[in-house]
Amino acid sequence: MLKQEIISWLEKNPNGIVFFVGPTASWKTQLSLDLIESGINAEVINADSRQIYKYMDIWTDKISKQIREKIPHHLMDIVKPNEFFTAGEWKKLALEKISEIQKKWKIPFVVWWTGLYTDTIYKNYSLPDAKPDFEFRKKLYKLEEEKPWILWEKLNEIDPEEARKNHPHSLRYIVRALEIYEKTWKPKSEVCYEQKVPFPIFMIIKWADKEIANPKINKRVKEMFENGLVDEVKNLLKMWYTEKDQWMQAIWYKEIIPYLKGEYSKEKAIELVKKNTHHYAKKQRTFFRRYIQDAKANPKENVKYKIIVS
Repeated sequence: MLKQEIISWLEKNPNGIVFFVGPTASWKTQLSLDLIESGINAEVINADSRQIYKYMDIWTDKISKQIREKIPHHLMDIVKPNEFFTAGEWKKLALEKISEIQKKWKIPFVVWWTGLYTDTIYKNYSLPDAKPDFEFRKKLYKLEEEKPWILWEKLNEIDPEEARKNHPHSLRYIVRALEIYEKTWKPKSEVCYEQKVPFPIFMIIKWADKEIANPKINKRVKEMFENGLVDEVKNLLKMWYTEKDQWMQAIWYKEIIPYLKGEYSKEKAIELVKKNTHHYAKKQRTFFRRYIQDAKANPKENVKYKIIVS
C-alpha cells in the first residue's frame, strides 16, 4: 500500500520530502490529496508555473478554495499575470516552505506540472543571479526577426555546450542563455549545473498512456468551458491585462481571445484547446520519460522512485 510505503520511508528519512510528478491528466494532484485525507500529515507545495498566478483559476485547474482551507497549499496565487517569475525564485521560496512545513513536523508534498521547477530541487541546479532584462530581450528578438538563427549562432560562439541543447527555434531558452552571459559574463553551462540532491526524496511518478489520458483531457476541457473559462479570460482583459502578457499567450487562453474577437466560433475554440492540450501532453510524456529512465537505469543517490501506471 502506497501510504504505508511512504510512512516506512519517512521513518528512515525524517527530513524527506515527497514529489508527485506526471504529465497532465495523470491524476497526481488527486493522489496527493487522497494520501493526506487518508491520514498522512502533509502540506502541499505547488510546483506548477501557471498556478502561481492570481486570477487564473479555471485555466490552471486550481484546487478549490474549500479544499485549500482544509489542506494548506503553498506558492499559489503569488504573482500577477503580467509579472515575470523565474525558476530560481520558485526554488528559493520552495526551500523556505519545505523548512517551515518540516518545523511543524509535517511532510512537504511537492506537486507539479512544471519540470524546470521540480528539477531545481531534484537536480539541485545552481542558478545564476541574473534578473530578467526585458529591454535586452526585446533587442534580441528584433535581431532574430531581421536575421533568423543569429541568436543561436551567437550562443554557439560563447557557449557551444548550451547551444547543442537547444534548437535554433527555441528562442525563449536561447535568449535566457544570452541574457545570463550578458549579466554574469559567464556561459550558462558554467553557472547552471547539477548538484547533489539536498535531502531525501520519495518521487512518485504518476503515468498515464495517451489512451487513458486523452479522454480525461477532453472531459477536462469540456468542464473548463462549462465552469466559465471564457468569462475568466474576459475578466482578465477587463482588468487591463492584454494578450501580449506572457501567460495570456499560453494554451487555453490564446485560443479564447480570437474567439472573443469574433475570428472563429466557440466550437472551434474548444476543438483548438483540445488539440493543443493533446499536443502539450505528448510533449510532457516525452519529458517525463527521463524520470522513468532515471528510476530504472540511473537512480540518483538519496532518491526513492515509485512508478504508478494508471
